[in-house]
Amino acid sequence: MSKACSFFKDLDQKSAFDKPKDGFPVFNSALQQKIILSVMESLPYDDKEGTEPLRLKDRAAGKYGDPLLDRKTFVREVFPLHHQRIRFKLTSEWAGAFFKPQPLPLIGEYFGEKYSLFFTFHGFYMSMLCIPASIGLCYSIARLLMADMTGSYLDNPLMPVMAIVISLWSCVFVKYWANLESAKRFDWDTMEFELEEAVQDLFKNSPKTVKSVLEDGTPNPDAQVNPVTGEIEDYYYDNGDWFPIPTFRARSQLVTFTVIAIINTFNILVTLCIWKFIARPIMGDGSNTSMVFVGGAVMGALSGILSFTIDCVMDGVPAFDFQGLMVKLIEDENWRTETEDEDANIMKTFFFKVCSVSSRATLLEQEQNP
Repeated sequence: MSKACSFFKDLDQKSAFDKPKDGFPVFNSALQQKIILSVMESLPYDDKEGTEPLRLKDRAAGKYGDPLLDRKTFVREVFPLHHQRIRFKLTSEWAGAFFKPQPLPLIGEYFGEKYSLFFTFHGFYMSMLCIPASIGLCYSIARLLMADMTGSYLDNPLMPVMAIVISLWSCVFVKYWANLESAKRFDWDTMEFELEEAVQDLFKNSPKTVKSVLEDGTPNPDAQVNPVTGEIEDYYYDNGDWFPIPTFRARSQLVTFTVIAIINTFNILVTLCIWKFIARPIMGDGSNTSMVFVGGAVMGALSGILSFTIDCVMDGVPAFDFQGLMVKLIEDENWRTETEDEDANIMKTFFFKVCSVSSRATLLEQEQNP
């Protein structure tokens, strides 16, 4: 033990490892939790005395036949918690510090690199939004000042310029975020995370998944062989083909895109009805600036209510334990890992919202200028 202590002391003096940000000498709070869970879930040493070795979490009353022993070794559930000081540190340096940069390494040690990467994107996105927000403010002021010259608040020659600037900003945003994401993934050693991720229980228990072993314990004759390793896949589901007829996961994804298209079509039609029969008559010919603002406010309020309702149907309402339609569609696609499932959900949700917003804006612009 003394040799181990001197060894770690020597490593500490030579700075041979990166110290945790939460003040602990070797293992941060999150790693300590993982070690505890690993000990609880690992199979103990078999002493060959006839007693079946049990994991600490599996020990239940009646396993040993001795009430006193069973009561002492009975573990109902394990809830490892972070140390109090790391929570205080996050509260003071993150939640309560409105004008300070996010402590991303500290967030990664507390919540994990996955959530730290999310807050990295969130901070980068909020910072980059200052550019289109400033340009949009200048554009709105210019529309007001040029209303008398153009004869209408709705028609303005700066609209194409605004569209070009936003398009260029989008390209720059995506490029810079890709560089930042790659740098953070390298720093936090998550480059190969998807390859090492465990299979999620939803995929294992799905009736669509082909299992290597049947429920009765016999080998499954339909089990799939990995073309790279030559080994039998424990769990497998074919990605399918899109053409000529969609099959397997491709068919499920086609169903998802079809539902998205139908809901987007409904959203667009209702938005056009709100514009044509409610907002546009209030605005008149656009010469009265006050009525233009009133019509715009009515249009924004009604379309906002419509978008909120559709978002609740698609994304769900966790507060009321309501599962959204998008989650059910993604579950039907039967993805192998949690990351693949989340990526599919993000991609489909992004496709739904972009198509909804862009289609409505384009059709409203054509309606304004037939």
